[in-house]
Amino acid sequence: MSELAHISSLLLRADPNKLATVCRQIESLPGGAVALTDPNGKIIVTLETGCEKEIVDHMNTLSLIDGVVSAALVYHETFHESAAH
Repeated sequence: MSELAHISSLLLRADPNKLATVCRQIESLPGGAVALTDPNGKIIVTLETGCEKEIVDHMNTLSLIDGVVSAALVYHETFHESAAH
């Protein structure tokens, strides 16, 4: 049996003064991780989701975080995960 997995990366721009708070909120999303930040407020986010709708939902959530100026999808790949028996 296999399931679809969606791996995506996003580029967020955030207020540098709110960077730590924004990163904590990103990390609290299911499947969300902060891959890289810079002091100017750029954040590279990776997401692992079960469907494309979850990517869109997470992007909407991310864009509404206080301090986030923009969120853009940079990469998306879909692959089959095989369940081990």
